Amino acid sequence: MKLHEKIHYYRTIAKLSQEDLAALVGVSRQAVSKWELGEATPEVSKLMALARSFGVTTDELLSETPPVLKPEPEAPPEPKAEPAPPAGDTLDRATGLLGRLIKRHGWLAGLYIAWSGVGFTVFGIIGLVMVNSFTREASQMMGGFGGFGGTYFTLPNGTAASIDSSGNLVVGGGGGFGSFLAIIPGACLAIGIVMIIGGLLMAWYLRKKGGES
Repeated sequence: MKLHEKIHYYRTIAKLSQEDLAALVGVSRQAVSKWELGEATPEVSKLMALARSFGVTTDELLSETPPVLKPEPEAPPEPKAEPAPPAGDTLDRATGLLGRLIKRHGWLAGLYIAWSGVGFTVFGIIGLVMVNSFTREASQMMGGFGGFGGTYFTLPNGTAASIDSSGNLVVGGGGGFGSFLAIIPGACLAIGIVMIIGGLLMAWYLRKKGGES
């Protein structure tokens, strides 16, 4: 393969126009056209610039042996989308987590669960106290400005209650907003109590079972 054929070949492989190659080498488009037609031969400095533009050596460019085609790099495989876990997977994962906790810590896992329940319980109690305090202050302001009277608060189970003007406790009367605010701390309190009782029972059962085996 002659030099002018290689210039045309490598320019085509590199997907360069004659104008692009001329700009890279520093000549006019007419000069590149004459090189490819074999009407002119590039100078040594231009040969080096051509080789750099094509990513080959000057020896490859001047050699009359046909160029060796270089394989194009393979595109990386597209990541496969993981299928969504089935609906029952959440419960299975929770059960598996509990099993791993028991396997690792034994009967102490029950105490860890109970201790976590203490945190939920404390959070629930503090939340209910804050809700009751807020509701009491709000009811006093409403009584002063609107004449509604009475003191509204929320019981630990989340039920709204109030004290009427005669001092009687009225369960379920008023305090609707306070009852709404008490939902989260009330739920935390209930969950915490269940975790404490369940954790202590689990610790007792696992320790007894371990002692018998």
